Amino acid sequence: MTKITTSFLILLFSFALSAEPWINTDNTYLRSDIETLADIGVIKVPITTYPLMWSGIIKDLESADISSIPFEYKQTYWRVKKAGKAAFSLQAQRKLSASFSNNEQIFRSFGDSHRGRAEITASAANMSKRFAWNVQVSRVNNPQDGDKTRYDGSYVAFILDNWIVTAGKVEKWWGPSWDTANLLSNNARPPLGVSLTRNYSNRLDEGIFSWLGDWSATGFVSQLDDNRVIKNPIFSGLSISLKPIDSLETSIRITSLSGGKANTFIADFDSKRTTGIDLRWRLPELVSKNIAPTNLYFSITDEGQQGSYATKQIGLSSRFNFLNTSWRVYIEHTDTRAAKNNGIREFNQTYEDGVYRTGYRYNKRAIGSSFDNDSKVLSLGLMGNISRYQSLSIKLQNLKINQNTIASPLDNLHTVSSKPVNASRILVDWKYRVSRNHQFEVGFDYSDKLIDTAGRQDERARISLSWSYLL
Repeated sequence: MTKITTSFLILLFSFALSAEPWINTDNTYLRSDIETLADIGVIKVPITTYPLMWSGIIKDLESADISSIPFEYKQTYWRVKKAGKAAFSLQAQRKLSASFSNNEQIFRSFGDSHRGRAEITASAANMSKRFAWNVQVSRVNNPQDGDKTRYDGSYVAFILDNWIVTAGKVEKWWGPSWDTANLLSNNARPPLGVSLTRNYSNRLDEGIFSWLGDWSATGFVSQLDDNRVIKNPIFSGLSISLKPIDSLETSIRITSLSGGKANTFIADFDSKRTTGIDLRWRLPELVSKNIAPTNLYFSITDEGQQGSYATKQIGLSSRFNFLNTSWRVYIEHTDTRAAKNNGIREFNQTYEDGVYRTGYRYNKRAIGSSFDNDSKVLSLGLMGNISRYQSLSIKLQNLKINQNTIASPLDNLHTVSSKPVNASRILVDWKYRVSRNHQFEVGFDYSDKLIDTAGRQDERARISLSWSYLL
């Protein structure tokens, strides 16, 4: 019996719970419901940093006056409350999932949970009053990075006062965007590390900082152990989010590459720092009280190169009812080109560094934007729970990838394409819940041109089938 088979048997027949203290980056529809409740003032804690702690959300739901929630949002309220109750349930549960597709996934957005052409995953989790853990093992067929056995998603965590200390491989998403996050997204696989996150986002009731409102904070330290020029650098980050008023959430975030071992002597071994600021603003109801809750979001990052920003994002997200279904729609523009210097656009600036020459990447994926540098993407997304058992999402994209028209050796580091590509893309994802514990997912992805040059895309159309079962 192989070592990996043994690992799966241990997972499948051990006692475990489904509980987790936070919301991960793999549930688009739950996030949509949470944003809706935040936009109508039910949820008051910051909601743009994932993993997102359940504690503050549940507290806000319990404190809400249900009678004051408009009728069209009551179903949303009960869905989130039910999900929170399930997260802290003590019901024994294990999960087995599998996915198959003809192409490896090129771009990852919020909600995506699979990566390879074929993979099978077994996981088991448990949580008590003070501790939580998850053991997750995946077997991937012929992945681009060559790592066929993965423990991504595994962790152990414990509560220390009002903080949660976590060690493991946990995906993160920093920012209010949906399509991709330019500073820290779920595009690259999560490295092994330790994080510290504020559990309850309570505001300071007294003192000069009380005006900051509810606030959350998280920091992490990890090591990038993939094949790179500077071996084993330390990757760290700090994020602080504030809600000074109910309609506005703003965040200050910073990540850093430091240390590591170089094969040759390097005189200047300064760390590479990337700073980001983002905001999410609920637009006022300018027309009538019946207008759909709408929010505007914006993100900008600065890598300290020539004092100019490196990437920017702007988006608009709203909710509406159609055919007895609550839909969320968003439009989002992402630009990962460096700003012009004296009127001239300089390429290969974003995610690059003179010392850390592998750049802001891990296992052949950009740590920030799924589109890597020198790219412009416009996305229009639509998602909704069309019934109790079915959900549907549709996305249209106009992609301008790696728009550097002057050949450079750094283009070979681009994780999507080594040459400029202009393409249009449509994605459709349908989830069907057969029973409480049994779910299927079918995805269709079509681009009018081949985008990837790293061997992950053989055809312009990608068809995927996923299956999961809670044991």
